[in-house]
Amino acid sequence: MKNISYLKLNWLSTFLIFMLFVIGGLVRSTGSGMGCPDWPKCFGEYVPPISENELPADYEAYFKDQRLKKTERFTALLDLIGFDEKADAIRNDTQIEHSHQFNVVKAYIEYINRLLGALTGIVVFICFLVSLKYVRSNPIVLWYTLAGFIFVFINALLGAIVVHSNLIGSIVTIHFIAAFASICFFLLARRYALMYVYDTVDRKTKQVGLLMMTLSTIQVILGAEVRELYDLLPKLGTMAAKIDGLYPTVQWHAAYGAIVLVVSIYQFITAQKGTFISQHSRWIMFMCIGQILWGPMALLESTESISKLFHITLGAGIFVLQFYICTSYLQQRKKA
Repeated sequence: MKNISYLKLNWLSTFLIFMLFVIGGLVRSTGSGMGCPDWPKCFGEYVPPISENELPADYEAYFKDQRLKKTERFTALLDLIGFDEKADAIRNDTQIEHSHQFNVVKAYIEYINRLLGALTGIVVFICFLVSLKYVRSNPIVLWYTLAGFIFVFINALLGAIVVHSNLIGSIVTIHFIAAFASICFFLLARRYALMYVYDTVDRKTKQVGLLMMTLSTIQVILGAEVRELYDLLPKLGTMAAKIDGLYPTVQWHAAYGAIVLVVSIYQFITAQKGTFISQHSRWIMFMCIGQILWGPMALLESTESISKLFHITLGAGIFVLQFYICTSYLQQRKKA
């Protein structure tokens, strides 16, 4: 028998993790990543202040000093476990020396991001507890749920490190990838908990779906690299200058975007109409079109913020939905 409570909690966990992509896109597009210069508090408070007047005169230097001390402890830990190169890269990155002026909008955007993260952590933990019912009847559900919970926990720790390291690119990227890993594990757990036998999928359809999944994964990686490079560009550079500064990664990213769109259209056209794959591939195709339209607009100052928000959200949506399609290829063990 299906565990309805688990399926509802699994869906809620998956939804909340995806919403972290959305709010993360908002944080990214508005430059609110350091809206709160400390963690887990925000400017030393559990609820951010609403005016700079509520902060001490030397607050910028104080929070910078606190962050540097925590970064020093973190890099010492990296040295201890053998990641000397990464520790040196963090120490030598000039970004950690930056201080941050209070901005009420950015502070509350980052604060909402953290609240959503905390809520997600609570929900996925409850989901894991409920999955213990599967320990004998369907243990794979339990293990995938546990893996998803672990990656959500790791992502929370990475969130703290992101703040303490002042948004150093490589750590932000790992933070992003950990969220993808957690949502994939919850989708796999849902696949095995549903006890639903999908329509028979022929070899060609599987090959197209797996190709689409591979290309989507490459796109996520390239997109993360573009984001890291973009952060190093002059803020007021022209579109041409930005393209030159992002060469050749942005060109590869654009080329793969076009390929992903073509494959998504082919996947939709060749899928048997009315099936699980056909229904979801239609949305993937539309999101790929959106990606193509929104991506270049991130290079224009007037549309940069809104473009980043939609571009990140659509990219995450393509990856997640395509992964969900691929879970239908797995053989489902029938229950008595």
